[in-house]
Amino acid sequence: MIQTIQTSRPRIAVIGAGIYGSSMLKCFSAAQKQGMVDLIALAEIDEEVLQRHTRSLGIQGYANYKEMLMNVHLDAVAIATPDHLHGDAVLAAADAGLHVLVQKPLDTSSERSQRMIDACRRRAVMLFVDFHKRFDPAHMRLKSDMQAGRLGKIQYGYACMEDRIEVPSVWLRKWAAQSSPSWFLGVHFYDLVYWLIQSQPRRVYAVGHRGKLKSMGMDTLDSINARVEFVNGANFSFDVSWILPAGFPSIVNQQLRIVGEEGVVEIDSQDRGMFSAYSDAVESLVINAFGAQEYEHPVWGAQVQGYTFASMIRFIELLGAMKNGLVTLDELKGKYPDGEDALVSTRIGEAVDRSIATGEWIAL
Repeated sequence: MIQTIQTSRPRIAVIGAGIYGSSMLKCFSAAQKQGMVDLIALAEIDEEVLQRHTRSLGIQGYANYKEMLMNVHLDAVAIATPDHLHGDAVLAAADAGLHVLVQKPLDTSSERSQRMIDACRRRAVMLFVDFHKRFDPAHMRLKSDMQAGRLGKIQYGYACMEDRIEVPSVWLRKWAAQSSPSWFLGVHFYDLVYWLIQSQPRRVYAVGHRGKLKSMGMDTLDSINARVEFVNGANFSFDVSWILPAGFPSIVNQQLRIVGEEGVVEIDSQDRGMFSAYSDAVESLVINAFGAQEYEHPVWGAQVQGYTFASMIRFIELLGAMKNGLVTLDELKGKYPDGEDALVSTRIGEAVDRSIATGEWIAL
């Protein structure tokens, strides 16, 4: 993280303090120590979680985010509620005239997504969707190579993202049935591929598999195989699942392969990390050390780094630049993952669901 000197710091609050909301709090707290932002408040329905964070961070706490929006002076909110609950919070924030950082997907409905986009546009506030895969240095390098034409015309590609089974069964137990491997994992790579090739999806075919999680009391898909054809002629296959066994050495396995007329690129986001085995652990682990790291800075104390946090930092950098008159929202168009970008991956996700249900290709 690089310190940004500002004459006026943006004031931000977080809605939701689950796994990702907690990461947002860590990131904004670290940035506050560098003078980049003021972390003001948290809205969280779990009273124990709310009290733990507000006490440790010295911020205001609210059980109801609407009450927080009415009573706290803010410039922006960061939203990390379950995927299917993003809409109301985004609309309330936009109505309050606040810039918004929201976790991917923007929503599981393109109709609701469009309402959010329209609301933010009417109030002239930024709608920044946290697609942090765009900030992975390997993906950024690939983007640069593709923009330079080094791969030539893209013909086809493959992406996979697979989680261990504790993700739906422990992390998301309360709302896994309202999600799927496509919505929780697939949208990462639907967006990444769209960002890389800059072409709209044309049609989608998908097959879903159900069994393991249903036997555990969670009525959701185990895995999905999807094929997406893009307007520019490129074809991509996406494999996503969240039932890898507990003994799998990494919490997430993710890979990307793209083939063009002039080149091929393969990115393995699991095995580029670090392998560890310790006497006090029951299993060996493969860790993606590039995703998220916490460390102690000699001046600023507890700090964070990695591409998981880089997208959050970019949001507050842009907030600070706008607040201090360095740039306008219109001038930032196309320079961050906005609602219109996010609508593309949501439309793919909807088509995946419809294709699984009908067994047919779905035109977009």
